[in-house]
Amino acid sequence: MAVTDILITPAKIYRAPVGEALPDESTIDYNEAWGGNWVDIGYTLQPVTLNYNREVFELMVEQINGAVKRRVTNEVAIIETVLAESTPTNIGYAIGGTVTTTAAGAGQTAYQELKAGGSTILTEAAWGLEGLYENATGVKFPVRVFLYKATAILNGPLSFAKAAGLGVPIQISALNDTAKTVGEQLISIQRVTAVATS
Repeated sequence: MAVTDILITPAKIYRAPVGEALPDESTIDYNEAWGGNWVDIGYTLQPVTLNYNREVFELMVEQINGAVKRRVTNEVAIIETVLAESTPTNIGYAIGGTVTTTAAGAGQTAYQELKAGGSTILTEAAWGLEGLYENATGVKFPVRVFLYKATAILNGPLSFAKAAGLGVPIQISALNDTAKTVGEQLISIQRVTAVATS
C-alpha cells in the first residue's frame, strides 16, 4: 500500500469549448495554466465533487433466482461545487445567456450585464478539474479529470447574506462524445506519477 496514493487536494475547475485539446500531461505541470482556450473559473466555496453512476438492466429468467446478464442502460458523470466568484460570466455558465461588458465613458459607468431566459438549448462545453498528487520524494504532479462535453445548471439558489459569501452553486453533467471510441466517450481521469525520462 502506498500512502502517496491517498490524495488530500483542492481542485481547480477549467472550462473550454467542446473539442479543445486537453492539456499535455508531459508539458503542462501541476498548477500551470492549461493553455489554449481553457479558462480557470476561479475559487470555490465548497469542495469540488465528482460523481459517476451507471444504471443497469438485469435480465432475469424464470428458472433461476437472480440476474443472468446485465447491460448498462445509462451512465452519468457529474461535477458539483459552489463557485466563489459571483461574476456574470460564472452565473452565465450555470443559467446560460449572454454577458455584455460596457466600458466607462463620459456619463457612462462601466458594467457587466447577463441576460438569460427563454432558450431551450443548454450550452455545451468541455470541463476539467485539476488536483494534486505528490510522490514519495515530494515532487508534485497533476491529477486531472476531463468531461469532453457537458452542460451546466444552477444547482440551488443564489443566497445574498450578511454573514456568507454569495456563491454560485453549479452542477456540470457530462454528455457522451460520440466522436470518441466507445468506452472512452464520457470521462477521462489522469494521474501523472513521474517526470519524463528524456
